[in-house]
Parts: sequence; structure tokens; C-alpha cells
Amino acid sequence: MKKEYKIFYWELDARGKFIRSLWGHPLALAFLYWAISLPSERPIFDTVFMKVWLPLIATLVVLVDLVYLYRKWKKEEESKQ
Repeated sequence: MKKEYKIFYWELDARGKFIRSLWGHPLALAFLYWAISLPSERPIFDTVFMKVWLPLIATLVVLVDLVYLYRKWKKEEESKQ
């Protein structure tokens, strides 16, 4: 178990980045979906791209990032042994 705590993302090892991303990414996506669900006063934000494609692309990017960080963590773990 780690005894030291690091605040900044760039100071974390691969495991710490993965764990922080596991709770940070869903919060960011929840905020995005909440903001998109609000009624828009401007017609530019009421398009199919903003309502469908932007959340879909953001979700896919988050999933790819989580897979990348998981693989990086496992690779770092194997190199330590």
C-alpha cells in the first residue's frame, strides 16, 4: 500500500493515473450529459452533433483512454518483476 499521496496527475504512476481516471472520467461524462440535457437558448447548441455525436465521441475517447491506461499499468507492473 502506498504511503504517499500525490495531488497532481503528472506525478502519478500508471496505476495511480488509471485509478484517478476511473473516477474522474465518469464524472466528466456525467457533467457533459447533464449539460447537454439542459434546454438550450442558442440554436447552435441544439444540433444533432451537440446532442448525439459529441457525447458519443467523448464516451469513446474515455473508453479508449481507460484501456490505454490499464495496459500501461499492467506493462509497468510486469517490468518491475
